Amino acid sequence: MLLTAEKSECEKNQKIIVSRDKGSSCQHRAINDKGQSDVRQYQLDGKLVVDETCCDYLVLNDSTKSAYFIELKGSDIRTAVSQLEVTERRFRAELKGYAMFYRIIAKKMRTHELKSNTVRKFQDKYGAKLQYATEKMEERI
Repeated sequence: MLLTAEKSECEKNQKIIVSRDKGSSCQHRAINDKGQSDVRQYQLDGKLVVDETCCDYLVLNDSTKSAYFIELKGSDIRTAVSQLEVTERRFRAELKGYAMFYRIIAKKMRTHELKSNTVRKFQDKYGAKLQYATEKMEERI
């Protein structure tokens, strides 16, 4: 089991969980109102997962049973979608019972990539559970 409390990058009731790559302006900010929920954050790609490409971060809200897969990208949205899919498959069993949400934060969003078959199929499959933004995303979890 990879997703243990000891490996979490944040405190159990942390109010703001920031996911960001070094040297990048892209970031995801998860707001845990008043620290009421039990949360965990994992840096996956290159740290917890080294044997395959996956998304950058996973933020869990154990109180609401919500999992947020976060990919921080330069501009290659198709690769971001692929990394989200690989990560979701890898952790599906460990996150049984959790609602899964997918986030892409990119430096640039190219219209032709957002309309590509890969992205459209993923968007059709997950609907509102997939959200993307340029540079920064902030949401209550």
